Amino acid sequence: MKTCPNCGAQVEDANTFCHVCGTNVDNPEASAVLMTPEWDHTDEFDETDVHDNKVVVMIMYLSGLYGTLICFLILWLIGKSRSDYLAFHVRENFKLSLINTLLWIFGLVFCWTLIIPAIAGLIAFVLLIVRFICFISVAKNESKEVAIIRNFGFLR
Repeated sequence: MKTCPNCGAQVEDANTFCHVCGTNVDNPEASAVLMTPEWDHTDEFDETDVHDNKVVVMIMYLSGLYGTLICFLILWLIGKSRSDYLAFHVRENFKLSLINTLLWIFGLVFCWTLIIPAIAGLIAFVLLIVRFICFISVAKNESKEVAIIRNFGFLR
């Protein structure tokens, strides 16, 4: 058995990496390259920008389309804030609001079928949960593209 030089855990002789912390036990000087996913933009924003606009972004995710429109007015029409962080989250919340609006329109157009509005309502509920996940993500100082919607190519 080997001992991990980083955390002290016991590692079997056949293993190259520690199962606890991921350190290369054969070559501890080799730096591990952490790959962040392409949809995680957390490191792209300045800490002061995040700190100054975090509450506005959290309120925006809770208020939906109205919050997006207010933040859009703050960003582009009034021009007081040129925050890349706020702009990123306005785009992400706008995508959520757009999909939600299209769902309700689709449900109203096909209201005579009864099944389409039920499915639209279910998907809208899922989007509400995704919106809450975005709120929690912002609270943890993370800036990630919206789950599920980031896979839609037409919203890039």
